[in-house]
Amino acid sequence: MKKSFALLTTLLLVFLISIVSIRLVETNLLSSNLNKLKYLHLQATVYMDSILEYIKSHNSFEIDEYKNSWNDEKFSLTILNDENNGSVYYVTIETINNSHVRLSQKIIK
Repeated sequence: MKKSFALLTTLLLVFLISIVSIRLVETNLLSSNLNKLKYLHLQATVYMDSILEYIKSHNSFEIDEYKNSWNDEKFSLTILNDENNGSVYYVTIETINNSHVRLSQKIIK
């Protein structure tokens, strides 16, 4: 009887420790993923700020050249000019991979 109780206690302890360790690993993975998304969002924000300043200070031909010369491994850039009003631009920056970080902004020159 003592051996069976010791075996049952050991199995319960192993089970509880495995559940706690799985929770810790899940929490660390989630935290790591959130840090990656924060970093990508911050980087996209910096790109957006610099692009908005560029649009404010350059003409439409230079903006088209900048859009065509954009070459980044992580982000794609879309700049659309409103056909009805030439001074309105729609800027979108999004990640190329599956992290789903996307920033969009409308700018009026």
